Amino acid sequence: MMRPRTVRLAGVATVLSLSVSGCAFFSQDDRDLQACTGVAVVIKDDQARAAPSSPLVLSSSLREVALPPASARLGRDIVRLTRALEDFVIEDSFEDYLEIDALTRRISERCAELLNVDEVANLDYAFLPAPDADLPDAVASPSPTGPSPDSGPDPDGSDANLSASPASLRVEPESPDGYNRDLFDHWIDADGDGCDTRREVLISESRVTVSVGAGCSLAGGEWYSAYDGVVTNNPSDFDIDHMVPLKEAWDSGASSWSPERRRDFANDLSSRSSLIAVTAGSNRSKGADDPADWLPPNAGYHCAYVAQWIEVKLFWDLSVDQAERETLDSVLARC
Repeated sequence: MMRPRTVRLAGVATVLSLSVSGCAFFSQDDRDLQACTGVAVVIKDDQARAAPSSPLVLSSSLREVALPPASARLGRDIVRLTRALEDFVIEDSFEDYLEIDALTRRISERCAELLNVDEVANLDYAFLPAPDADLPDAVASPSPTGPSPDSGPDPDGSDANLSASPASLRVEPESPDGYNRDLFDHWIDADGDGCDTRREVLISESRVTVSVGAGCSLAGGEWYSAYDGVVTNNPSDFDIDHMVPLKEAWDSGASSWSPERRRDFANDLSSRSSLIAVTAGSNRSKGADDPADWLPPNAGYHCAYVAQWIEVKLFWDLSVDQAERETLDSVLARC
């Protein structure tokens, strides 16, 4: 039986000490500084060991100390890295080395953007294969191919990642106690341009250029509801639906998140899979149901819908229950 190889994340890891009081971390940069510090701690601890940690240990450590404070942008790559490390134990292939290396470099690049803090400039992450890993030189500087991890499917599902697999999702019973919609601060104006998240989605998804007036009033747009095929020129006819409803997220793991991470989830503009403009009727018909209980009336959108559902759950590290997992498998089997 082939033993799983070990991997080591290496680099100069200067740990940044942040003074945080109250319920700070409202700044994305401040939160990413904390996440970068978490990665540095993992690296420093790993380097202090005589032998490299196993991929599962590295993955667990990153989830525990680096992921919780991370913004949606940096968190996406940290989640992908943890899953790549977990898959590496099973697959043990050259492609896995390349993916891990590419993701550590992306994380390093994000941390390097925060150069206004001297200590962060010292964070330089690199992936090093174990000494017995006989790999080509290409692993030292991979050229990732395919779409950026930040890209997501179009709202109408035309370029949805239909290769999304539910196999990486954690299957766990839901934990619904304590949910309150107010625990997810949503429809904020994150960039301060006068348009809240709802209007940002409408502007982005309009099929024609939309005019933005005073108070972010919208005129001249055209919107298509992929759930039921309805087209409108009146943005008031449409709701902005969370692909994974807020209550479903709470039941699947968000109950343990910080208020800031729940706010990020509720206003996630980093992936076009997270939020979608649809008719008010279809949104309210869906409610807080998962795919085991509700699929869009437009059957032609089912494949894209479950692919986007999986993408959101994977990125935000949310679990699925058994019935939900079986439905995802069943729908994708027909795609």
